[in-house]
Amino acid sequence: MKGIMAMEERKRAGRPLSWLGAASLVMFLLSAGCDWGVPNYHLTVFLESGVTGTPEPGTYVYKDISVVEFSYSGVNPLHTVEVLLNDKIRNEGSGSIMMYGDGYELKARLVDVRGVWKVTLTYTDTTVTAPEPFLLTLTGPDLLSGTFSDARGYHGSWTAQSGVLTLAYWDWNFYVLSGTVFGLGQESGAFSGDGLSGTWTAQKQE
Repeated sequence: MKGIMAMEERKRAGRPLSWLGAASLVMFLLSAGCDWGVPNYHLTVFLESGVTGTPEPGTYVYKDISVVEFSYSGVNPLHTVEVLLNDKIRNEGSGSIMMYGDGYELKARLVDVRGVWKVTLTYTDTTVTAPEPFLLTLTGPDLLSGTFSDARGYHGSWTAQSGVLTLAYWDWNFYVLSGTVFGLGQESGAFSGDGLSGTWTAQKQE
């Protein structure tokens, strides 16, 4: 009896798999190495001169809804870095993005505050009448410091170092405007002068 059972076992071991079993095995082997139905999305990274960090320049492939961490800084630590996604969404130098589609482009570059800005002041003491919004022009030999003038005829100097922006007037009642380098144009800053204080905002002029 034992001999017959052993013979039957050998027969079964030698039989080919049924078509259903073979198909199941193939599907299992394929699915082990593939993510069925999950698309691949491409992210191309560009770093402008003076920026270092990760991901490094190149094109990368990620699955849908993958979270991509990025971290960039200036080669000169006094500089501030901004990250642009598809030239539309602006981020600080470190953060993350989620891959919701294909053809993403990430560009990391140094922040340049030079140019013409429309400035609006709001005083903490609401009885004080603020000047009408005025144009402020920042110039300089590099990204870290320079001079400025406004359309009313006043002048001063500015610095944009280690993330801090400061504009100090020479000839307007000791007014000083401060804020963050990255926040210029997006966030309000603080100002003081002539014994008064308040907040200010700026809008970049084309």
